Amino acid sequence: MSAQLGSACSAPAVSRPAAQVARPAGWIAFMRRCLQTLRTRQHLAELDGHLLRDIGLSRPQASAELRRAPWDLARRP
Repeated sequence: MSAQLGSACSAPAVSRPAAQVARPAGWIAFMRRCLQTLRTRQHLAELDGHLLRDIGLSRPQASAELRRAPWDLARRP
């Protein structure tokens, strides 16, 4: 009887494209966006007071932006 159950439960192997198996579709895009956010925040850290005023930010606002996590991508008021 166990031989009969074994043959009834076996399913054919399904091949999938490597991209479909390797990663979820949005994961790589999310990681790229996080890395880009890190880069732009690093550039923000390098700006002096004059340049910060040119883009409408104060030093405390820039510091608050720099403390945010890389995955914190939502706009803040």
